[in-house]
Amino acid sequence: ERIDLAGADDPRDVVHRAVACLAQGGVVGLPIEGGACVAASALNPDSVARARAFARPDHDRRPTLLLRGAEDADDWADSPTEAADRLARRAWPGPLCLVVAARADGLTARLPGPVRDVLIPDGWLALRVPSPGPVLDVVRLVPGPVIAFEVAPVRGSSGPLTADRPGVESLEMIIESAPRRENRPASVVRVEPGGLKLTRAGLFSEAEVAALSGTIWLFVCTGNTCRSPMAEAICKATLARRIGCKPEGLVERGHVVMSAGVGASDGAPAAPHAVEAVARRGASLKAHASLRATPTVLRRADLVIALAGEHLDAVLDLAPDLAGRARMLHPEGFDVADPIGLDRAVYEETAREIEEYVARLLDDLGV
Repeated sequence: ERIDLAGADDPRDVVHRAVACLAQGGVVGLPIEGGACVAASALNPDSVARARAFARPDHDRRPTLLLRGAEDADDWADSPTEAADRLARRAWPGPLCLVVAARADGLTARLPGPVRDVLIPDGWLALRVPSPGPVLDVVRLVPGPVIAFEVAPVRGSSGPLTADRPGVESLEMIIESAPRRENRPASVVRVEPGGLKLTRAGLFSEAEVAALSGTIWLFVCTGNTCRSPMAEAICKATLARRIGCKPEGLVERGHVVMSAGVGASDGAPAAPHAVEAVARRGASLKAHASLRATPTVLRRADLVIALAGEHLDAVLDLAPDLAGRARMLHPEGFDVADPIGLDRAVYEETAREIEEYVARLLDDLGV
């Protein structure tokens, strides 16, 4: 059965039919970034063997275990590094595959032996939480783990799972959807004892993986054009001097410094006086573009630093779960006054205050 989601009267019905097919031992073709995959229930060795016939040979025929959410990873994998935890928390659901050491006493031990041999042939396990869409909807409803194989291209075939592909008639169901605008495959990152290794640069580049796996400090004010951008720029310059690199090299060292505004609109430049004030301190705001502090943006941060009490209140209203990792910039919890609309001297004084408080913040953090 071949179903085009774009023409389906009820996409939810399509998802439920795919779930029933997998639960009954069927093999289903599903759309993913970069093309398609063939999925099977990890509880059915015969289904996994049939799905494996479609695997990409350039991936050593290694399948991916599709998870319902990042929180499921602990049931399957040994405790990854903090960097891997951060990467998974920020990139999942999404086009990222993490190759990790399988947990000896984890759920893999409950799988049929032939399935374990296919899933973890060398002790390494590929995990992924699919991007929001039909694949994730299916995975979250199937009663049991799902294994997926990226589909290998076939010379002479017009597409990954088109009717002219040899063997495609062995699939019980194929779900199709329009190609994504960015039709590159998921990125593959191997979690090694010495750090993260990007083994396939797909939709996430090496720089993006470094940024997503680093420690994120987020300064927050109102409009993200004065106080929080000044704090971000000054923090980058100060931190870079302390650890002996240039500000643009901080991400490679595992430090991501950002800013946002609880009332900001995206894309506005920093105030001219703010640009001048930080430049006199060896920092730069010339490329700044404001960012709205949404719950998603806030939750990606390891530490949220508010410039005033109203900002801290707004942060906790948007994301109450951040109470343990949100604080004021001022050591005693006072506000940094808003210089917007005032003259250069006021911005200069604001920058001086922020520089002092940032230095004390870094001292508190042991940097």
